[in-house]
Amino acid sequence: MFDDGPRIERLDVIFANRYLQACYQYQTGQTPTRSWVRAFDETRHWWPIVLQHLLLGMNAHINLDLGIAVAETVPPAELPGLKSDFDKINQILASLVGGVQNELAEIWPTLRLLNRYLGSVDTSLINFSMVKARDAAWSFAETLSPLTLEQRQQEIADKDKAIALFSSVISHPGFTASFLNKIIRLGERGTTRQHIEILE
Repeated sequence: MFDDGPRIERLDVIFANRYLQACYQYQTGQTPTRSWVRAFDETRHWWPIVLQHLLLGMNAHINLDLGIAVAETVPPAELPGLKSDFDKINQILASLVGGVQNELAEIWPTLRLLNRYLGSVDTSLINFSMVKARDAAWSFAETLSPLTLEQRQQEIADKDKAIALFSSVISHPGFTASFLNKIIRLGERGTTRQHIEILE
């Protein structure tokens, strides 16, 4: 499917390792990026719904990590050549959305009704949001690519600060949304371990 399979594999490894490193740092008392700290801190609380946990992880991993991983995968001169394969990943992600919706419906059964009546609209909105997030990640990669190591570190720190602030919107989306989330949370079935097993 890809023009350069080994290059995409390299991107995949760098991208995944950013999460694994953040997780290890958090579990060992070190400090990962702020956006990951916000996501991990929420796992200590009972009220966030599964979707909020997913969005917090995606916020850190796509809005911050993905652009960094892309910039580290190829030198600046080769970055434009990666764009076609990068865009193809959107097709793969779009094919997974329906499955994730069904898995979430196993955790919160009421979602099945919403999927039945809003299915294609809901899926289109999710895919649109994913594409927009990945477009922003590509732009971030273009910003980082020509910079020196020191300049990159500063740019990443600034971006991380902004992404961490957006985490607060996901965790505390306002009175009405928070109230609805609490209703959803009370209807969610299973333990955290079971939720993870379903989503795997």
